This record gives sequence, C-alpha cells and structure tokens, in this order.
Amino acid sequence: MAASTADGDSSILDETVTVTAAAPRPFGAVLLFAGLAHLLVPGLLLWLAGVGYDRILGVRFEPGERTKRRVRLVGFGMIATGAHLLYYGGIRPNS
Repeated sequence: MAASTADGDSSILDETVTVTAAAPRPFGAVLLFAGLAHLLVPGLLLWLAGVGYDRILGVRFEPGERTKRRVRLVGFGMIATGAHLLYYGGIRPNS
C-alpha cells in the first residue's frame, strides 16, 4: 500500500499507477486510426515503405501480388486491438 503525505495528497506511486492505467485508451485510439489507414490506403503505405527502405536502408522494396491483402489483414488486427483497448481500458477487462 502506498504512503500518503500529511496533507492527504496521493504519493508518487499512486500518480504513476493512475498514468499507467490511463495509457491503454490513447494507445487504442492510435491503433484504431492506424488500422483504418491500413484498410483504406494500403497502396500509399506500401509506397511510403518503399521510399523509406530506399532512402534510409538503401534497399529496394518490392511488394508482392498479395501484399495489399496482407496489409489490410494487419489493419483488421489493429482495429480489433484498438477497439478492445478503447472499450475496456486495458488488456484484461476490469471486473
């Protein structure tokens, strides 16, 4: 159990737990947005990946014939995970 100050203010430990417990919801929103991007514009994401690979890594990026489908599949997973985090506020639902 965390100790409190004489004023009754919460301790650093209590504040840290509060911030950590609040983190999954914003992360869920980011995942939801990124998942939508994967579903709606997979070609743009693949183009950006190609530019990044070429300029940063100096490697040629060649997407295959089923690459867009895989990008969309990743998007579905991101949306499902993001929605779960937004709804429940964590990996496991609080009872």
